[in-house]
Amino acid sequence: MVTLNGQLPKVVHNNIRAHLGKLPNSVLERSAFIYSAKDNTREALQALGYYQAEIISQVIDNNTIAEKTSAKPWLLNLNITLNAATLIDKVIISLDGEASQDPAFQALLNNHGIKPGENLHHGKYEKLKADLLSLALQRGYFNGALTESKIVIKNQYHYADITLRYTSGPRYRFGDVTFNDFDLEPELLSNLIPFQKNQYYSTSAFHQLQHQLEATQYFGSIIAVPADKIEDNINHQYTLPINVALTPAKSHQFDLGIGYATDTDFRLSAAWRTPLINKYGHFQETKFEYSEINPTGKFIYSIPLNHLSRDLLQFQMNIENVDYAEQKTKFYSTQIGRLVSNNKWQRQIYTRYHKEVWQYELDEQVPNIDWSELDAASYLIPGITWSKTKRSGPPLDPSEGFRQTYNIEGAHLKAGSDNSFFRIHARWNYITTLKTNHRLVTRAEFGAIYVDRDAELAPSLRFYAGGDQSIRGFAYQSIGATIPSSSDPEQGEPIVVGGTRLLVASIEYQYYLNDKWRIALFSDGGSAANKGEFKPVYSFGTGLHYISPVGAVKFDFAYGIDGDDSNWRIHINLGAEL
Repeated sequence: MVTLNGQLPKVVHNNIRAHLGKLPNSVLERSAFIYSAKDNTREALQALGYYQAEIISQVIDNNTIAEKTSAKPWLLNLNITLNAATLIDKVIISLDGEASQDPAFQALLNNHGIKPGENLHHGKYEKLKADLLSLALQRGYFNGALTESKIVIKNQYHYADITLRYTSGPRYRFGDVTFNDFDLEPELLSNLIPFQKNQYYSTSAFHQLQHQLEATQYFGSIIAVPADKIEDNINHQYTLPINVALTPAKSHQFDLGIGYATDTDFRLSAAWRTPLINKYGHFQETKFEYSEINPTGKFIYSIPLNHLSRDLLQFQMNIENVDYAEQKTKFYSTQIGRLVSNNKWQRQIYTRYHKEVWQYELDEQVPNIDWSELDAASYLIPGITWSKTKRSGPPLDPSEGFRQTYNIEGAHLKAGSDNSFFRIHARWNYITTLKTNHRLVTRAEFGAIYVDRDAELAPSLRFYAGGDQSIRGFAYQSIGATIPSSSDPEQGEPIVVGGTRLLVASIEYQYYLNDKWRIALFSDGGSAANKGEFKPVYSFGTGLHYISPVGAVKFDFAYGIDGDDSNWRIHINLGAEL
């Protein structure tokens, strides 16, 4: 056992413990440990500038300890008097070569944190050396070196001078990027290079090249390595070519999944992806998802235009059945659109043909004659969608994040549609970590549809509220404008047919019990209704979440309040929040 005596700051105490290392387990190890303990303690103190410290070590043998307790076989006492720390007198840091004009190096030297008058700290000195060398490699100074690095202790350990001299040499530029033979148009590969030839080298641009290649999902493996440096001392041209070796991904990729949410019950999914159909970079994805309430099918065929992953022409087909509590609807849509990604924004301009057939569960005895049991409509809908997602931390459980999505679309009676409408929809999700173990999750949703009051809009184009991702405490899509199911006002329950206005907001506080479990407190509110009929509902509740490898498994218990009515509801959901 080791005890440290003396008035020691926490940082000093911890550094001594770190230098002493693990306690010995045998008699031989103990002898070596005690023999070197004083020297190791002195090194720990000098690293923090305490060159004048006094150390007295005392070993208490087994017999002495045995008189007091039988639990401690040995004891090493280190009595430490720190005395005055060595102060920094002069700091001389100089740059030679092209790095002397580089703003990144100037920023480093202006913020390194080593100042005259402060205690000498060897850790800060070593960090500055490492930062200089690391920054040089990041910015292409491959011939750079520290020509002088020293600490001079003077005036009987009272003061120290620090000297660092770095000679960078020339800054290298990117040379040619060479790809191995691959069944893809060379121009498409060239468009993935995020830098120009003769642009100054940077590791961020080099890593971006790898990231863009990975984002295409065309390749099974990607190995990008610098080639031999090219040095032209006469013309002062220094370049670094890049060699990229690519292997194809599997011709066909299949995924199977299972999930559960109280909104849709159990669901099974199957996906088939062909990552590279031809040398022009075409790819397709087909996905089927089955649940008793909401079976769906989707097919997307993508054609790269100016960029393999950032500029795509997409053909899309969707089939979906939705079985609400009081209505059933089936729709089919085909869509053509251009998807462009720029500065983390995704923009899609599209036109889709949408055909829908739906049926209301009207009263069998005296049905509501103003509403048909079976109806249908078709639309030709141009639209545009913008979205952007920023996150930090684990992808499935981010510590910070913000997702925003906006959609504008419409149709006109004189342009191939059964009626005219204009629809806008926006959704925001925001996550922040207030401090360790304390997380705040908020979301909001807004929507509006402008349509003739006499026109009956297809159910899937209307707005609904309620459910796991909307207002908890209420059933999935159970909130919206209603119609009577019966012509007799004394009979039948109203049928939810959606609304033309939507406003929903949620705030949730989460506290992490450990790395796997957290508890939550939340409140949701809002409604979906027609213009002039908006009556918000509210809910509050608590939850227990398990952080699984595929996202958070959430068990939420919500108390919904709708006027004079209220009820409890359990929500179970699995997935990431952004």
